[in-house]
Amino acid sequence: MNSEKNGTIGFSWDIHWKCNYRCPYCWWHGRWGEISKHNHYPGIDKLISVWKRIYDLYGPARIDISGGEPMIYPGFIEFLSALTSYHAITINTNLSADMGGLVYGLKENRDKLRFNATFHPLFADFKEFIKKAVLLRDNNFSIGITYLAWPPQIEDLLDYMAKFADKDFRLSVLTFWGEYNGKRYPESYTEREKEIISPNLGIRSGEDFQLKPVITYGKKCNAGCTYATIHPDGKALRCGGGSWEREDSPLGNIFDPEFKLLDKAILCTSRYCPCNEWAFLLVER
Repeated sequence: MNSEKNGTIGFSWDIHWKCNYRCPYCWWHGRWGEISKHNHYPGIDKLISVWKRIYDLYGPARIDISGGEPMIYPGFIEFLSALTSYHAITINTNLSADMGGLVYGLKENRDKLRFNATFHPLFADFKEFIKKAVLLRDNNFSIGITYLAWPPQIEDLLDYMAKFADKDFRLSVLTFWGEYNGKRYPESYTEREKEIISPNLGIRSGEDFQLKPVITYGKKCNAGCTYATIHPDGKALRCGGGSWEREDSPLGNIFDPEFKLLDKAILCTSRYCPCNEWAFLLVER
């Protein structure tokens, strides 16, 4: 999402914390029962009225929809059909859902939709995954494919890159933020792992995903001003760093009829920016 560079407002929205996978590297691993208490299903009409209000305030926004898995949200295709009347959408998905219904239900809106499909080899069958990715591409939907550099998955990366390249897809690598075998990542990647990962790193707003964490604390940032992250219950935080740090100083709640973004850039309150939002939000580097 490129909010401050293209003049539009941006949001990253976890539409619900519910997923049909149980990836051990997920931010929510071991916490699904706890965080599911924050899920809120107000109905499609209410959701559309909320995002219509954002449209009236700020014009067309760019919204990254994640979860959990957004494609299993009740009435998701119908909701997307209405939402794309106002905003441009990126769907972050594991592609486990039926893509056929989506393709034929959203053909009129495909110029407003982009898919960021993450391949999870612990749960996904490659042949089924690539079949769905090709279906989307062949029906003129924009789609990119990502792969997480979780330490046990790194040695398989080059093999999967070749398999995806055979179908004319480039695999973009995301760095792992978390703990594995008592080590913190991305700081603990070995030199060998970096050699595999580095040439294939994904890019956000012209900046590679981080192999060495960028410290953003105390720098002037547009997070909360041109951009916000939204939790399933509507709580809005300035950015993904706020969620990562378990920050409890929300901007407000998007379901509040008085909700607004900040009027100006303020200092970053998070030490790190694991989602690479700094690339388009930092005012000072």
